[in-house]
Amino acid sequence: MKNKKVTPLILFILGFGLFMFTRYSTFLPGIHSMILIAPIFILRFIRTQPTKRGIWLSLLGFLLSFNIALWGLFEFDNPTQTAYFGLVRSSSLAIVWFIPFMVDRLIYPKFKNKGILSTLTLPIITTALLFLITFDGPFDDGSGTTNSFGFCYNSLVFSQIRSVFGIWILIFVHSWLYSIVNYFWDNKFHWSKIKKLLMIYTSILLIIVLFGKVKMSFSSSTESETVKIATIVLIPEDREAVPMSRVFNSRTTSPFNKTVEKIQYLTKIASENGAKIVSTQEFAMTINQEDEEKLREEFNSIAEKNNVYLSISYAYFVREGKGENKHLFIDNKGNILLDYSKRYLLGFGPFGESAVFHKGAEIIQSTDTPYGKIGISVCRDAGFPKYMRQAAKSKVDIMLSPSYDWPKSQSPWYITSAVENGFSFVRPTYNGYSYAADYNGNVLAHMEFDKTNDGIMYADVPIHGLKTFYPLFGDLLGWLCVLSMFGLIVFPLKLRKKEKLQ
Repeated sequence: MKNKKVTPLILFILGFGLFMFTRYSTFLPGIHSMILIAPIFILRFIRTQPTKRGIWLSLLGFLLSFNIALWGLFEFDNPTQTAYFGLVRSSSLAIVWFIPFMVDRLIYPKFKNKGILSTLTLPIITTALLFLITFDGPFDDGSGTTNSFGFCYNSLVFSQIRSVFGIWILIFVHSWLYSIVNYFWDNKFHWSKIKKLLMIYTSILLIIVLFGKVKMSFSSSTESETVKIATIVLIPEDREAVPMSRVFNSRTTSPFNKTVEKIQYLTKIASENGAKIVSTQEFAMTINQEDEEKLREEFNSIAEKNNVYLSISYAYFVREGKGENKHLFIDNKGNILLDYSKRYLLGFGPFGESAVFHKGAEIIQSTDTPYGKIGISVCRDAGFPKYMRQAAKSKVDIMLSPSYDWPKSQSPWYITSAVENGFSFVRPTYNGYSYAADYNGNVLAHMEFDKTNDGIMYADVPIHGLKTFYPLFGDLLGWLCVLSMFGLIVFPLKLRKKEKLQ
């Protein structure tokens, strides 16, 4: 009796305790490999408990692990916003993670005696549900839930498979691992019962690794023609990052002349050092709407004077209603080639960017230049696979995606978007990790906000992208899992109906 009571407790503590380390946190180290281990114990816990008890306790476990791990990560001037981005958003992400385990617990018993096929319920359900939530909505931006599966190996070789099936193949493979280990556990790890499945899974992993090695060896960017791109981040004089919420809540505007002069000065330095394209952080300036035309003229002049293609971001506020978070791409003659408004704003309703800015059209803009085809986006736009796939379909060679991070980023977020879509990716980041990466995800240069003197980073970026399969059928696996999930739900119902008729 003691073992029956102690074992679930151990599984609960191991599963949800280790799961906290899969999050980027202010007080817990982010150990990405825990994403391979923690869910094994969580799945074991929920499957071995009575249905109702297992479901409710698992929900509690996810809520606790997310809220503890992310406590204090989202701190803003406004206590209400701190509560939203802390408690509400953390709890929302917890529910997103919980739902696949809950659905599996309800469906799995119907397939428990189906041998190897029984291990497919969790990966199908997890892939299908995470695929569906990334279409739009407040719960996930592509960096929180789905990309947990993308970073755990820290291996670009393994991640190359995303160029065929997107993030969905990694979600499927990882969640299948959780189910496979539990299958081994059920069979007490007897070699005769587990060897077939072990060989199948190992073979799939080897194929993925082999594909990655071949792809990277045949598509190396080391000998490609490149363009020097400079990213500019405006470092405050006191070197203290301004919270994003302060910009939203007080509608703080930049000192106009002083900020323009600073951008002009840094662009001049970048140009003198050989940069042909200069890209600034998100919110390089914030202004009132009546100053917008004047500001755009200043930006056009900066590009022309310094003979550079200028990618520059700004936002404007209006007295009544909502403004826009903008990203312009200007040629070296001072002509605006692209005029883009951020699509995926942070927050929703009365909170965050969505309270002060309109959403942009769901269109990735791009233009041809002597340095390849340039696409532009802003920050978390890059976290939505379906959206970013437009760039690959338009044959974008280089994606410029400025950011204003809060909380502070410490690694190259969204880097595998480059792998999926075959473009190089440049992300100048205020309060975070600026980087440039090629189409294989190799980081060409990086700069940390609190470790730079002038806020300028240079990178030689390939001007030609790489054709990938993902734009053609990258979401095929996601849709197959959605259809399969409905099949898993319908099959037991039909079976039960048939049994009643007999």
